[in-house]
Amino acid sequence: MKHMDLVTGGTGIVGVHLLLELLQADRKVRALHRAGSDRTMVERVFRHYGKADLVSRIEWAEGDLLDVTALADAMQGMEHVYHAAAVVSFDPRRARVLHNDNVHGTANIVNAALAAGAKRLCHVSSTAAIGWAPAGVERDEALAWQDGAEVSDYSRSKHLAELEVQRGIAEGLDAVIVNPCVIIGPGAPHKSSMALVERMQRPLRFHPPGSNAFVDARDVAACMVQLMEKGGSGERYLLVGENASYARAFGLLSTSFGIAPAKRTAAPWMLDLAWRIEFMRTFFLGGNPLVTRGTAHSAITLRSYSNKKVVEAIGYRFRSVEEMVANVSAFANGSGSG
Repeated sequence: MKHMDLVTGGTGIVGVHLLLELLQADRKVRALHRAGSDRTMVERVFRHYGKADLVSRIEWAEGDLLDVTALADAMQGMEHVYHAAAVVSFDPRRARVLHNDNVHGTANIVNAALAAGAKRLCHVSSTAAIGWAPAGVERDEALAWQDGAEVSDYSRSKHLAELEVQRGIAEGLDAVIVNPCVIIGPGAPHKSSMALVERMQRPLRFHPPGSNAFVDARDVAACMVQLMEKGGSGERYLLVGENASYARAFGLLSTSFGIAPAKRTAAPWMLDLAWRIEFMRTFFLGGNPLVTRGTAHSAITLRSYSNKKVVEAIGYRFRSVEEMVANVSAFANGSGSG
């Protein structure tokens, strides 16, 4: 009998690539999804990679991270648990949702894995849970997270979620943590980095002055599967493909859609004004803000991250930003990649 793996967040950008990675490795998989979630995106992403035939091998389980009964049922018979489900938002009005899903939801996953006797858990955290370092200094796993006025509710929720995993380890759970940066890859429209990809299909007058780290969704999935086998218990691994300025990353995306890249750099005061306008607009008219205080702060920050630890652990070669952009633009344009 083949061993079986549980993937939470199976319809998300990490989850769908993880399902594909596991199925190609001939693993049996069960995927947790919310009631009413759109699973057609999974088939579309699989088809993009020429693997549509593998979709039928997914065993779907309906459930919510806050439904402990559903989690207990989904966890039965699982050897490995990949916890990729999370809410990603920098809107301060969603602080409670972030805490409930990311913190309480992770606690429920940990408890269910312990109760079911799962062999190992791989938890998807974020670079948002990594500590601060000045511009020019690469951030790594050893940096302690610090709270403060500029810390987003999302960052806070991912830090607290990691503490829940560490609590589970103290109670006997074998677990490893991955901390991806900005994930670029095919996924559901208007969510995660696909919202950015969609925005790059229209001209921009300005680009942000900051920098960040980017990683291909395919690399995140491959590293998770390898670290499930080789990663140290309780260890965190930054998953970073390449550090790049927003000007370069945005420019590559724009060019991939035949759009001229923005030539001018947005001044900090412009971004500060933008999030305030968006706050007032959405306060009165509703909807999701295009810019928040958190994303405006991120856009002006110069940051970089080190992938040295994971490269030394599994010898992985990450894709470049050019490769990430080529893949996601091919998906957005409806042409095959692979």
